[in-house]
Amino acid sequence: MESGEKFGRDERSQSGAKRAYRRLETGDKACAPVSKFMPPKGTNEISVNRLGLATKAALAELGTRNATRLGKKFWGWYTLTSDDVEAVGCHINPSPFPGNPYHADIIIPVALDAKDRRDDLTEYARDLAYRAIFEPWGKWPG
Repeated sequence: MESGEKFGRDERSQSGAKRAYRRLETGDKACAPVSKFMPPKGTNEISVNRLGLATKAALAELGTRNATRLGKKFWGWYTLTSDDVEAVGCHINPSPFPGNPYHADIIIPVALDAKDRRDDLTEYARDLAYRAIFEPWGKWPG
């Protein structure tokens, strides 16, 4: 990965997006909820998109498609850079697939059978979430 490459996780919760947006309006850092960076059970990978590789139209389509598939709405991206990911001790593995050539995974260095796995994952998720910044998508009031 190039230093400073930008990655994002989409926000599909209206309440989460509104909370982050209010923080942005007041000048606070709108970091992500820790849950946004917890890997699914039985894995140590967090799906992200390589935002710098895609056009704005492609990002809008991708975010909308992923949210619609789950019956939700796309509100924006929680973004961080490759430098942010590496600073907390994780790394990124590009993992494009048909339908999403921008896909990558943040790999958290916690063994699947680690004794204190949940606590360790939460610590990494907290560090990643603190570094992430909300970037709203589309029209917002104001």
